[in-house]
Amino acid sequence: MGNERWPGAVEEFGQHLGKLDWSSQSASRRAILEAFLRLATENGFNSVTMRMIAKEMAIKAPSLYNHFPDGRDEIVAESLRWHFYKFGVAVLDEVRGVSDPREGWRRMVHVHLTRQIQLPESNLWDLLVATDQVVHFLPAKLRQEVDAWVDLYEALFRAAAEDMGFGPSVQQVKLVMTVLEGANRWAMWDGRPRSLAALVEKAHTATLALLEVAKD
Repeated sequence: MGNERWPGAVEEFGQHLGKLDWSSQSASRRAILEAFLRLATENGFNSVTMRMIAKEMAIKAPSLYNHFPDGRDEIVAESLRWHFYKFGVAVLDEVRGVSDPREGWRRMVHVHLTRQIQLPESNLWDLLVATDQVVHFLPAKLRQEVDAWVDLYEALFRAAAEDMGFGPSVQQVKLVMTVLEGANRWAMWDGRPRSLAALVEKAHTATLALLEVAKD
């Protein structure tokens, strides 16, 4: 098995992350984004208003516009970008320098599953992205960004799968994403680190099995 595609996919992923400049993202702006994520996770995406965010931040609602002049829509778009960026950094930290695609696959499954289970906002954004694919409520530019993010991330899995000998893997990787993104429906985590590690191993075994099934 040649490890030809995997290193290139990791490099491309890292280059994309490197182009994203968050230096202008002040601590106040980030706090607002995190507040929105908390509220959206607890109350539902459509329920969160500027007034609710301001109350969570203990500031007056008009003050939010000093940070986000375009209001709620800008906060939604920026929080989605921020979520994907943090997720991408977590993935890259795990796979950078890993030459073996099998180990890379294992590490990606680990990152995805643990964040899916431990961070409620992961489910929120998965739902938003899936909903947008049906009703197209996100701005066109943001949808293009999301699609690019998703494809770049899935390209890591496709490269690893193909270097492991599974051939063309678009369908297989889509199946894998379904399992990982739906982790909270099957994982049943009890909060213990040992249990989480066991769930990661189950996910790793299941995703490799999906590659085998879809290969036929």
